[in-house]
Amino acid sequence: MTSETRMLLRRRVWTLIVLLVAVATYDRFLSSVHSVSLRAPLSSVPLSIGGWTGLSERFDDEVIQLAGVDDYLLRAYRGPDGFPLSVYVGFYEQQREGYQVHSPKHCLPGSGWRPTESSVVEFETPGFGGGRTSANRYVIAKGGERQLVLYWYQGAGRNVADEYAAKAYLVLDSILRKRSDGSLIRFMTPLSPNAPIEAVQEEVEAFARLWLPELARVLPE
Repeated sequence: MTSETRMLLRRRVWTLIVLLVAVATYDRFLSSVHSVSLRAPLSSVPLSIGGWTGLSERFDDEVIQLAGVDDYLLRAYRGPDGFPLSVYVGFYEQQREGYQVHSPKHCLPGSGWRPTESSVVEFETPGFGGGRTSANRYVIAKGGERQLVLYWYQGAGRNVADEYAAKAYLVLDSILRKRSDGSLIRFMTPLSPNAPIEAVQEEVEAFARLWLPELARVLPE
C-alpha cells in the first residue's frame, strides 16, 4: 500500500468518524433547518456562451419525482468545433430523507453504464469555487460506447468531490448553519474509440471555466 493510499484511507476514516458523531446529534437539530433558495432559476444561466450553444432538455415527470430536485438544468451544448457536452445541475433547497443528491456512482450503473476508470482531478475555475474545483473523473462504458464524466457536489458555497466528505458537511451544515441545501454538477461527453482522454478532459474543463461563473450567479452562497 502506497503512502498516498494510506493517507486517503486515513482521511476517509476520520471523515466517517466525524459523520457518525454528527449523525448522533442530527435529529435534535433537524427541525430548525431552513430551506435556502436559488438566487435565480437555473434556466436563467445562458444557453450561449463563448461560442458554445446549448439546447435545454427535460426529464420525464417520473424521473423528476424520483430525483426530488427543487430545480434542475439539463442541457446539450455544442462547441464552436461541434464538440458535444451534456450538462446537468440538480438543486435541493433542503436535503432530507428521500430528497437528497443522488450519486452518479449509483445512477449510472442503473442505466447500464459501468465505470472503467475513476480518479479525482482538480482544475482552475476563476470566478467559481474559490478559483479551483475538485471533480470525480469517470470513464464509463456500455456496449461499444464510452463517455467521460466529471462531477462533484456543491453546497453552502463549498465544492466537494469526495462523497463521504459531502455527507459529513451536509450533517455539519445542518447542525451548525441550519441549512442543508446542495447540488450535483455533472458534465458528460462521448469518447470516440481512439480519443485521447486527457485532450477531451481539457475541452470539458475549458467549457467549465466559461460556464461555471454564470452558474455561480444563481447558486446560493
